[in-house]
Amino acid sequence: MKRRNFILIVALSLSLTFAAGCGEDKNTGAAGSTDQQETSENTAQNEPETEDAQASEEPQQEETEETEKSDAAEEQTETEKETEQEAQTAYQVEMVSYKKTDLVDISYPKITGWSNTEKQEEWNTIFENAAKEAAGEDTEDTEGLGALGANDAVTMTFTIQEQNGDILSLTCQSYYNYEGAAHPSAALTSYNINMKTGEKMTFSDLADPGETAKILFAGKEDGNTAQGFTVLDAAGDPDTEITMKDILEYNFIWMEPTEEALAASLAHFDGDVDDYGTDETMGESYVHDGKVYVIFYVSHAMGDYTVVRLD
Repeated sequence: MKRRNFILIVALSLSLTFAAGCGEDKNTGAAGSTDQQETSENTAQNEPETEDAQASEEPQQEETEETEKSDAAEEQTETEKETEQEAQTAYQVEMVSYKKTDLVDISYPKITGWSNTEKQEEWNTIFENAAKEAAGEDTEDTEGLGALGANDAVTMTFTIQEQNGDILSLTCQSYYNYEGAAHPSAALTSYNINMKTGEKMTFSDLADPGETAKILFAGKEDGNTAQGFTVLDAAGDPDTEITMKDILEYNFIWMEPTEEALAASLAHFDGDVDDYGTDETMGESYVHDGKVYVIFYVSHAMGDYTVVRLD
């Protein structure tokens, strides 16, 4: 009996041990299955993330390509501008002697290398005609004026005051001493060319007539102590003898000078004779080292002309 009980106990123990072993295997299998499921889910989740990353990279790549194209276009535009500017500033101006004798010395400028060949020819014709007129030769505008006398003395000299891709500004200084005249006379004229368009430039293109009139007219009341301008002598130094009051009173000798009349006149400086109004005075202008200079005509005793620099 005891033996049988012992056998039953041993058998029961073995059964419990086997059952416990099987339980551990089942749990282990479940755990493995769970891990595999999580791995599978993670993989499935990563796939959309990869697609989203690829999708977000595409616009960035397109944006980068567009930026590169834009930069390339801007660079090309800048290059084209530089090339155009170089073509405009590549022109040269040489002085040509037209006539030179013991009494006559006339020269004129000639533009070469300008990309605007049509305007180059047009302006060179204007300069050459000025030389012909000074020499007393006929042109389309001066036919029949007569040649120089045997004892007439004429000097004409052009000076480049400003030369760049935007403007060519020249002055022409002339000296005339005709036989039988009461006295010699001098003149200073100017030529301002817009080198981008080839058109003539007037004072209105260089400065504001109204503001300039206000500055200069203030000098009429305050002498040359007023700021904003300097009256120059023939050597280009500040003139201590001629005042703005002298200049304006001579230029409006028929009337009391007014700021309005001066502004209206300045608006037509460098223009054609027909452009001026009844109560306006005539004059010219030029540019030198970035500053604007105004040419006024005065009496022979005052030097025939005077120059005012706008400061």
